[in-house]
Amino acid sequence: MYNAIDIHGHFGDPSCFPQKGLEKEFMRLDLEQLKAEYDRQQVTAACLSPMEAIFPADEITLLCANDYMAELARTNDWLYQWVVVDPLLPASYQQAEALLQERKCAGVKIHPDAHGYPIREWGDEIFAFCQEHGAVLETHSGEPMSMPEDMVPLADKYPGVRVIASHLGCGSDGCVEHQVRAIQAAKHGNIYTDVSSVRSILNHLVEWAVDQVTADKLLFGTDTPLHHIAMMKQRVEYANIPEAAKQAIFSGSALRLLGDRLAPC
Repeated sequence: MYNAIDIHGHFGDPSCFPQKGLEKEFMRLDLEQLKAEYDRQQVTAACLSPMEAIFPADEITLLCANDYMAELARTNDWLYQWVVVDPLLPASYQQAEALLQERKCAGVKIHPDAHGYPIREWGDEIFAFCQEHGAVLETHSGEPMSMPEDMVPLADKYPGVRVIASHLGCGSDGCVEHQVRAIQAAKHGNIYTDVSSVRSILNHLVEWAVDQVTADKLLFGTDTPLHHIAMMKQRVEYANIPEAAKQAIFSGSALRLLGDRLAPC
C-alpha cells in the first residue's frame, strides 16, 4: 500500500449540500472518523476545503468556514487548507490574501457552479489574484460554469498560475475527456487534474489519462465525504500503470506542485 496525499477533500457540516435525506447524512463525518479512514488507507496528508464555504448561506458563513478550516490546519499536522474564494463576495479575496501567508494553506479553491458564476466571465479576476499571490488554484470542473476548455485561455494568459481542474472524467455532457484535453491544450503546461471524480473508477480512464498526459499531471483526490476513501485509493493502487506513475499520482505530483507547503508523506 502506498502513502498518499489527498489533494481534494472536504470537511464540515453537510447540511448546506444539495443532496437529500439519508445520502446527506452519509456525508456527516467528524474529524476523528475522517482521520481514522485516512490512517487505514495510509493517506498521510489531506488538503481540505470547508463544506459550508462551498454552498454558503451568505458571506459571513463562507468567511467563518474558511477561518475554522485555517484553525484546524494549524492544530492538526496532517491537515492543510484550501481557502475558498467566491468572486461574488469580495471580502473572500481579502481573507484569502491573509490566509495564503500561512504555510498550511495549499492555495485557493473555487466552485463556479455552486457559487453561480461562469469561469469564462470571472476567470480573469480570479487568475490575476492567484498569479499576484503565487497561489495554486483548485477548481471544480466539468459542469456548465466550469468547463476545463474555458480555463485554457486563462491558464495561457496567466502562466504563473498552476490550475488543478478537478474531477478527472467529469463532464455534464457525458464526455470523459474534458480535463485531459485541457491539460494537452495549455501552452505553458500549467493545468493539472485530480482523480476525485467517481468517473475515475471507469474501466481504463486512469490508465488512458496517464498515457495521454503522464502521471505528473494527475493528483490523488477522494472528494470525501462524498466518495469512499478506500474505493478511491484502491482504484489507483490497482490501476494498470507503472509503479512510478502510482507514486506520482499518490504524492509526487502534489509535492512538486505545492512545494514546501506540504510536509513529505
